[in-house]
Amino acid sequence: ATVLADSCNRGGVYCGVSLLNKGNYHDHIVQVLQANGQPTDDKHIDDSIFDCLDGGEIRYRGFCANGCGGTDSEDPDFC
Repeated sequence: ATVLADSCNRGGVYCGVSLLNKGNYHDHIVQVLQANGQPTDDKHIDDSIFDCLDGGEIRYRGFCANGCGGTDSEDPDFC
């Protein structure tokens, strides 16, 4: 796994759109979605929610069918 310069903060909860705003997470999000049997269309990339682990790794939590909230603040994102 590649450690990203602008990676997420360990213990944080991020929607895909927030990760994309932080750095080059697109391919990593696609890999994690595929590993979890999820679609990889733009909506799933933007509106899936992830836990941030060590070194900028992300773990799939779920898909926010109604979109993500909190993406414009420092607080954790939410569905």
